Amino acid sequence: MTFADYAVLTVLCALSLGVGLFFARRASRHGARGFFTGNRNLPWWSIGLSNTATYQSGSGAFVMLILAFGIAGNWLWWASWIVWMPLVAIIWSRLWRRMRIVTTAELITLRYGGAPAQFVRKLYALLCCFGFAVLLIGYSTGFFAQVISPLVPLTEVQILLIFGGIAVVYTMMGGLVGVVYTDAVQFAILMIGGGIFLWFAVDQHGGWLEITERVREIRPEGLKIAPPAPNIEVVTLMMLLLQGLFFAGSPTAGEGMTAQRFMAARNERHAVGGQLFNAFLALTFRTLPIIGLGIVAMSLFWTPDLAEHYGHTPENAVMLEDPVHAWGTLAAMTAVPLGFVGLLLAVEAAAYMSTQSSLINWGSSFIVNDFVLKNGRTKNGNKLSRTQEIWISRLVTLCLFVLAAFVAILFVEGMIGWFLFINSAMVMFLLPLSWLRFFWWRFNVWGEFSAVALGLPLAILIWFVLDFQSQPIWQGLGILFVLSFVVLIGVTLLTPPESKETLLRFYERCRPPGLWKPIRELSGNRPSGPATGHLVFDCVLGIAACLGLVLATNSLFVGAWGVFTTSAVVCALATTWLLFRIWRQPAFEPEGGEREFGTEENSGKPAA
Repeated sequence: MTFADYAVLTVLCALSLGVGLFFARRASRHGARGFFTGNRNLPWWSIGLSNTATYQSGSGAFVMLILAFGIAGNWLWWASWIVWMPLVAIIWSRLWRRMRIVTTAELITLRYGGAPAQFVRKLYALLCCFGFAVLLIGYSTGFFAQVISPLVPLTEVQILLIFGGIAVVYTMMGGLVGVVYTDAVQFAILMIGGGIFLWFAVDQHGGWLEITERVREIRPEGLKIAPPAPNIEVVTLMMLLLQGLFFAGSPTAGEGMTAQRFMAARNERHAVGGQLFNAFLALTFRTLPIIGLGIVAMSLFWTPDLAEHYGHTPENAVMLEDPVHAWGTLAAMTAVPLGFVGLLLAVEAAAYMSTQSSLINWGSSFIVNDFVLKNGRTKNGNKLSRTQEIWISRLVTLCLFVLAAFVAILFVEGMIGWFLFINSAMVMFLLPLSWLRFFWWRFNVWGEFSAVALGLPLAILIWFVLDFQSQPIWQGLGILFVLSFVVLIGVTLLTPPESKETLLRFYERCRPPGLWKPIRELSGNRPSGPATGHLVFDCVLGIAACLGLVLATNSLFVGAWGVFTTSAVVCALATTWLLFRIWRQPAFEPEGGEREFGTEENSGKPAA
């Protein structure tokens, strides 16, 4: 690291900080509600950019994945994403925007009634804040430290103090709107820096044709564009596709940080458009430099697992003890202009900070909305000014970061195991909630409680304690998924349904599709947007578009031009048809204006 590198890194980090602080005044205009919802005025393009930047916690994770599994390794996340991303756009983005709530925990007191709903809401808020947000902050910090260690030896504590400190400052001051627009700037840094890095890496390591030929020689399956591939069985792929059908209920995907931006959208159309834009950016555009770098890494590096699989180590291959170091080692091996190492670090820092700021803002929203404030008052009944609400929100944001910093200091080992746990196993037991909550009127608060109380402990037990991380992926995920359905539906049928008043209130606000006939009749069968069959067909079009998109992306890198052309045509036709159908659909706006921040629903309505 030279002075020029530090200067470049400092300037780009200061840019992120400056953008976040620029929105501090705007974030404080509407009290805590505006602080965590952006005053419900986010345009579609900012939603798409922000969500994509939030997912990109670092390029190193994807380079690691490609080195370990080949480019077919992308299907370990693509398989579920090509399903859940269009489903979230077409169905769940609308539902979250219609409810006009602040946190996903608040859904619970809107959907269910009585004291049990109040208790489960708080339990769910604690789970999302401390079980997911804090854990994800610790994981991404540990990963970031390992990825950049070949370039600059920073400890996790130093990373948290420097980069986490920058993120928490602009998150504290700018609220959600500051986070979202800073994400847009950081996404630009990610793409520009990653593209330049790929250019230098390809040029200095033999050119693209030589790199791909070298990969074909030493790893024949490395350039397969789709499974089956080594360590990726068809049954694993099918399990991940099934997971995608329910991933809208994940606290880290269709729900949670993603849903927070839908709830902050200008209207229903902007929520849908933001998620469709997010699907394009997340599935293909952001992956272009990363996949290229992963292929370069495959041509240069080897790992003990690969040596065991192939029975040898290629001549001149660089042995890495852990594939997590691939990105940083490649950067260290590539001769770059003065100051470029600082740009590379800024790329990873931008990805890291965008994820951290979203997690911090999302996690603190639960504490403020679901614990500290009620109807714009503290729990002891004192009325608060907007300024007081803002400073309570900022203080809670800071406290959450401090807590997460202590957790992050405990180093996370086994990054591939953690990558799969974070993206799949951790949320598997909760996934049926995304369907049961919205599509089945009979589902009740006790089913919700079962998912919230058992989800994370069972995931840790099965994945780490029983060591299913060492087994084929589908086994651990399958056990969690089957257990979830059995427990949730069984508990629901053995306990009373919610009162009709509670269910009608939720239906009038949200107008969900599916199995709501008894409640729909109570509401007078008023129109509530597209029919269920119409939505299903739109979802099929969306999945076809996303499937074509990812197949075209992988085939582009290996020169499979027939597959590329066919996939691109399928994607273009399905996307055009889908956009035409969505444009013709009227947006549904529920009756009633914006509620006060922290309003609790159904506080006095017992379950039937």
